[in-house]
Amino acid sequence: MSQDPKVVSIKPNLAARGKPVTSAAASLLPVPLVGVRDHLQGYLDTAFNSLFDNADDNLFEMADRASSNAEQTLFFEAMRTVRLQRGAMLKSISQSLLQATERLNGDNPVPVASAHVAFELDSLTLVQPDELEQSVALDGMISRVNSRNQQALMHLAIRCNSLVKGLVDERTNPLAPAALADYFAEALKPLALEIKVRLIVLKLFERYVFNGIDAEYEALNKLLIDAGVMPDLRLAQVTAAPRRAPAAGTGSGSADSSRGTPASAADQQEVLSMFSELIGNWRHASGDMALSGLTGGGGRPLRSNELLQVLAELPMDEASDTAAGDRLPGMRQRIQHALRQQSHQGEGEQKMLGRVDDDVISLVSMLFDFILEDPALPAAVKAMIGRLQLPILRVAIADKSFFSRGSHPARRLLNELARATMGWNDQDDLRRDQLHALLQDIVERLLAVSEPQDALFETLYAELTDFLRNEQRRSDRIEQRTRDAEEGRARMQAARNDVARAINSLLAGRTLPVTLVDLLRDGWSQVLQMVCLREGSESAAWTQTMLTAQQMIESVEPVTPEHRAKRESSNDAVRDALRAGLETLGLDASAVAAQVALLAKPQLAVLMVAQKQAAAQRLLDEQHAARAEQASAQQRVHIPAVEASVESAPLPIERAAAEPPAPVPEDTVPADAGQADAQPTAAESAAEPLATQNAAPGVEPIEQVHIQAPVLEVAESEPVVETVEDLPSVGALRWIEGLRAGCWFQLGATEGQPEQRCKLAAIISFSGKYIFVNRGGMKVAEFGKTELAQRFEQGLITLLDENQLFDRALESVIGNLRRLQAGKP
Repeated sequence: MSQDPKVVSIKPNLAARGKPVTSAAASLLPVPLVGVRDHLQGYLDTAFNSLFDNADDNLFEMADRASSNAEQTLFFEAMRTVRLQRGAMLKSISQSLLQATERLNGDNPVPVASAHVAFELDSLTLVQPDELEQSVALDGMISRVNSRNQQALMHLAIRCNSLVKGLVDERTNPLAPAALADYFAEALKPLALEIKVRLIVLKLFERYVFNGIDAEYEALNKLLIDAGVMPDLRLAQVTAAPRRAPAAGTGSGSADSSRGTPASAADQQEVLSMFSELIGNWRHASGDMALSGLTGGGGRPLRSNELLQVLAELPMDEASDTAAGDRLPGMRQRIQHALRQQSHQGEGEQKMLGRVDDDVISLVSMLFDFILEDPALPAAVKAMIGRLQLPILRVAIADKSFFSRGSHPARRLLNELARATMGWNDQDDLRRDQLHALLQDIVERLLAVSEPQDALFETLYAELTDFLRNEQRRSDRIEQRTRDAEEGRARMQAARNDVARAINSLLAGRTLPVTLVDLLRDGWSQVLQMVCLREGSESAAWTQTMLTAQQMIESVEPVTPEHRAKRESSNDAVRDALRAGLETLGLDASAVAAQVALLAKPQLAVLMVAQKQAAAQRLLDEQHAARAEQASAQQRVHIPAVEASVESAPLPIERAAAEPPAPVPEDTVPADAGQADAQPTAAESAAEPLATQNAAPGVEPIEQVHIQAPVLEVAESEPVVETVEDLPSVGALRWIEGLRAGCWFQLGATEGQPEQRCKLAAIISFSGKYIFVNRGGMKVAEFGKTELAQRFEQGLITLLDENQLFDRALESVIGNLRRLQAGKP
């Protein structure tokens, strides 16, 4: 019998049950749905390959822009991990899609996608900060895709639902955006990436997978239409998921009837059941017998709205006392006392707490135990939060999503209150603090309402955030001025150090006029500092300014008479350069002239010495010429007489050679001949120190100094480490490397300084200083890296935990209960 091509068989291939799905022939799905899955798989393969190709480039770019070695290493490691696990992730995503679609016609129900659920029941680590941040990111991108493709996704779910025996709607559709995000999140989980890297990869997931998926959903619907699956579908409603009835004692009154969707109610019930089991184990292990007095037999369990009425009638002063201590037994005893009073005043009906509501009371008490013992909270904040226990308890009883919904207004308000007071110190006078007054008002308004609604918490949260936004703007301006001043001071000190090193190196070992040393140290160093600040110590202007300093020194060095004219010309150029440099400092003409005179004076002295040396050389040359001429004349007079004497009385050659020459008459020798022979030449005189030359008559003495010690001090930003024990530990250096501006710290008390909280405002690159400010933006401390490491090792500085207060408390309580359940201390 021939089969009509418009008739679609929905009978699954029964022979394929229990075997791995490797092809359309082995699939449990109808043929049209297999084609749809394969088409989506092809799109995902292309999209994910583009994602991974661009992830490599993006992570490399982030590493290149990293502000520290630790951050750069983080991105490089992530890039390597993603590159190595690319194939495994693609396989995991493909296998997840395959298995999820096969379950549509299987015996097991289709699980709801859970990548963006804020808790994990298996690990009992509720709303961890990283998971919460990932959940928010996934929720946002999923909602954006759903809003763009609302009709296409609804039609796709309806058509798929008509082909399989399992229920398929927008929530359980394995082809929907939430399911695809779940597949990707599960594939990403084994990589154990830091949340910073995960958020980058998730952003790429939205860009390369979700941003182009609109046309894909249209194509999937068209494939089913072409296969004859509900081609005339226009608008339809997806069958609603069946509701799960709430358990007794979970608050089934009017306070809960309008909250949440069926899916969220089921999630809430599952979370509360998990809490109930853990708290039951805690009661058994701790010997807590209060429950037996509250839930004894013969009483009717209170509905949640009735319990809220009981809480509303608790005296306000007792509620405040509950925050001071004895929290868990005190709250239970007061509720028990109130129930007994009602039973005596009424018709005698005995009432008791429902198990779930009692568990909520226990859990809220445990949360406040953690919060009020948190060392990261100032004492004034603990006092305020302690008074909020009753309002928070009312919210938790009225709205069971309080524990599972991270965006609950009451939780947001509590987290924001803790964040806003991070900078408070115990010794601060808060009586005139506007934030303190606002928080006090918020607490009073919450205590005055018997059943706080979400709208009230939203209003209070908005008031608090508006106030904090204005306060933050003011403190940011002051903090920026503090940061700019510190950076300017550090740049100035770095420039001074560069100038000091350059001047000290230039003068070391020289003997120079005192006036020139003063000029270079006090005047020209300022010119060098300005050039260094403006253009840097490796610029052409810096090189030229240093060359001028070198020429100043050379201009006062001794000069030979034959180079005197050249020296005079170069001196003029050096003074002009000196004058131009000093004028850039804004000095007036008289001050510049006085500074130039400090150089001109020793320059002139050197030239005068050279001039006198030239005159002395000329006189010496004239004397030598005169003596030579006189000696020549004397020879001409005596030669004839000598010749006649030799002819008349010849002497033996040996004797004549042995006799000394005839003495020259004293009256023929110039009076200064001995002195002239002993006078040094001009070249020898030029090599003598200037102080010796100044002894010459007619030359004013110039005071000289021999430079041995540095003339300018170099300020060291870090103390010199003298022993190995003084070196920072590897752990301390690693802790410092991870610090970022904006983190809050607790500085331990030192001599003369109490404990104080401060924020790291800046890490100055020029000096390596860590600048800390208070919540008003004013500087309170600064440390170098070595000093900071020493404080860390001594326990004098602690990084405060800025994660969401309520989430930290919930995670800690769940962890403690889990360890107790496992029998661990």
